[in-house]
Amino acid sequence: MIKLFRNIRQKLLTEGKTSNYLKYAIGEIVLVVIGILIALQINNWNEDRIARKQEVKYLRNLQADLNLELINNDRMIAYRLSKANAALKLFQYQSPKEVAEAREFEKILGLVIEWVAFIPINNTYKELVSSGNFQFITSDSIKNQLMELDKLYSKIDIYEHHMRREYEQYLYDMVIPNTDAINFMNFDSATDAEKLTETDRPQALLDKLIPQYDWLAKNTTFKNGLKLAVANNMGLKVTHFKIKDHLNRLLRQIDQDLKK
Repeated sequence: MIKLFRNIRQKLLTEGKTSNYLKYAIGEIVLVVIGILIALQINNWNEDRIARKQEVKYLRNLQADLNLELINNDRMIAYRLSKANAALKLFQYQSPKEVAEAREFEKILGLVIEWVAFIPINNTYKELVSSGNFQFITSDSIKNQLMELDKLYSKIDIYEHHMRREYEQYLYDMVIPNTDAINFMNFDSATDAEKLTETDRPQALLDKLIPQYDWLAKNTTFKNGLKLAVANNMGLKVTHFKIKDHLNRLLRQIDQDLKK
């Protein structure tokens, strides 16, 4: 093609047709410019196509994370509610009269003082931020909602950190030094069985346990800790509900974007 254009130019110059040569040169320049523009357009289209392919990959990964996160939050909502109810039961304590009642008391106490922190499922979001690939998400709405979700996670973390301090001061420091804990688990064969199992205890054990239980239930610090446990767990439950609503809105937005 280049050789053909060169031959045409040489022929026009040889024949002395300067005006025709100028017209031809201008036309050739226009053709080259058009060719360059078409090439740039094709290149941009290819880059956009590659970028969209990468965006779709990230959106589908976000979608998978968010669906798992819905399940994760449902579990935490149920867990926080069970802990609040357990703390309320201890606040309404009545002295056990049978071993079965003492066993139930310890189960409830164990649930109250058990500590399970919330771990969000946000691997794709963390990858987007740490890798600098957040730019692949073109929807400002999706990006803003992801950042707002991260703020809600931070709120949970701060709330749990605050609650942990209260648990240590008002619950753990009262229970651990002042009571015989975990009386209905078999520690003798725990390593052989590879797990803790429940074991029967004689009625005489109550003579030792009941005074401890009664003291704990009447202790002002412990009772205040139970009140705080109810309030904090219910507060966290509400925050998890907010996260759940946010997750559903974000999932709808991502679904709309993927259908484009």
